Amino acid sequence: MNRRFKYLLFVVLSISLTSQAQNGNDFIFFEARLQTLANKVLTATTDSLKEEANRLLVEDLEEVLLIKGSFHYSFENIENLSIIDAPDESFKIFNWVMPKENGSFEYFAYLQFYNKRSKNLHFIKLHDASHDMENEQFKILEGGDWYGALYSEVLHNSFNKKDYYTLVGWDGNNEFTTKRIIDILHFNEELQPIFGAPILKMNDGTRSRMVMEYSKKTSTNMAYNEDTEYIVFDQLEPIDGAEKGMYEFYVPNLSYDGLTFKNGKWRLVENIPAYNDKKRNRKQLKNIERGLQAP
Repeated sequence: MNRRFKYLLFVVLSISLTSQAQNGNDFIFFEARLQTLANKVLTATTDSLKEEANRLLVEDLEEVLLIKGSFHYSFENIENLSIIDAPDESFKIFNWVMPKENGSFEYFAYLQFYNKRSKNLHFIKLHDASHDMENEQFKILEGGDWYGALYSEVLHNSFNKKDYYTLVGWDGNNEFTTKRIIDILHFNEELQPIFGAPILKMNDGTRSRMVMEYSKKTSTNMAYNEDTEYIVFDQLEPIDGAEKGMYEFYVPNLSYDGLTFKNGKWRLVENIPAYNDKKRNRKQLKNIERGLQAP
């Protein structure tokens, strides 16, 4: 190897390492800033302060999502954003919630994509269309619209060469009730997101998404168990004296149902044993819920 070639190789390697170090420093800086802003969105004392922090958070995040290397960066030090990789590494979800003074919640989400062939990054900003939506369990949402929730898990299933991404989430809803959400994300031929698909087979018919509403005064569980391959969730029923459909009085009855993916559909199985899946790490969602409970 001649001296000129060695020198050129040294220059190329130096530039590459310097670039990697610069990106790493950028990520550390933005990670700290995103964490600070997300915390303000969650815990600031007034809606106006939260909205200003959220505006800055959106600006910074949109910048970060286009920085080379961001798709493979872990962002593990951000506690107040839910950041989840699709199991097949086809996209990432950046997702958070802004609680309002009136007891309502506003949700935000971005889908980030990385083209391995062109090595280009792009993102899609989602719009929370859940407010005042009727028949939400049967709606198909397109054009960036989405049923707002805070996600804890993304599952991937394929059937007949079609990919389905099942989103398990939480919605604080209002001052009386909370919701658990199972939504279905898939993509059209132009790779644009579609939320909702008629593949949830329940006892009362087929739904495009599942929404469980229950009393704010209680808590429930909904999570995928890798060992059994069920999405496990509490059975809910109204307390004595409450009428059906008065969800502010719905509580768990200590029994569990599950959904299992068979032949291209999620199918309900009632009264399954309770399983404690200790493998799952839901630290981000727990931190966010803890922040919502803070005075």
